[in-house]
Amino acid sequence: MFIEMLDVLRCVNSHEDTWLVASLKAISNRFVLDGTLGCPVCHAEYSIKKGVADFRQAGDSAAALSDRPPDRETREELATRLGAFLNATEPGATIVLGGRWADAARELSTMTESRVLVLNPRPSVEESETVGLLLVSSEIPLAPGSVQGVAVDESFAVEILASVVRVLRPGGRVVGPVAAEPPAELALLARDDINWVAEKAAEMIPLRRAEAAPLS
Repeated sequence: MFIEMLDVLRCVNSHEDTWLVASLKAISNRFVLDGTLGCPVCHAEYSIKKGVADFRQAGDSAAALSDRPPDRETREELATRLGAFLNATEPGATIVLGGRWADAARELSTMTESRVLVLNPRPSVEESETVGLLLVSSEIPLAPGSVQGVAVDESFAVEILASVVRVLRPGGRVVGPVAAEPPAELALLARDDINWVAEKAAEMIPLRRAEAAPLS
């Protein structure tokens, strides 16, 4: 994982939000190959091996995916669709991809100038300065309200959608599988036989009438 991407990672346990402390054992060209991320609040530790940060709970394992990646043209088409679905127009924003959507991680990152984090990647998905690889269970290890868009498919348990809502910022979008209904906190925008697209409501700013200035 590119060293600058460590700053966006968080502990998956329920407590106050804080950065993780990194103990790095092997680095190559600013990519962390081996190390440990520690939580200063609950003292949980998460390993980094071969560049992949592991946030799985004890005993959990990532779903096995067939390593038959699509060709470049298909990946570029997938990235174009994702960019539109997620309204990915803000350079530097964070996007999370899982399942078949992750095949287009590098293309989407280049196209939208965004930072992409891939959940439970298949072996063919490669990291870069803007693509990080994570192993997860049902929690996404990012700060609340820090993500512009998330796309996951049916290879993920329904429970992860609660974590998606937590990390999604107001106005952010989610692409999810029809096998799971969109969480109540999201407004459905579109649906077909395979996926749905939903959006988290933007924060409402209350309007207050200005107080009249006192008469002199």
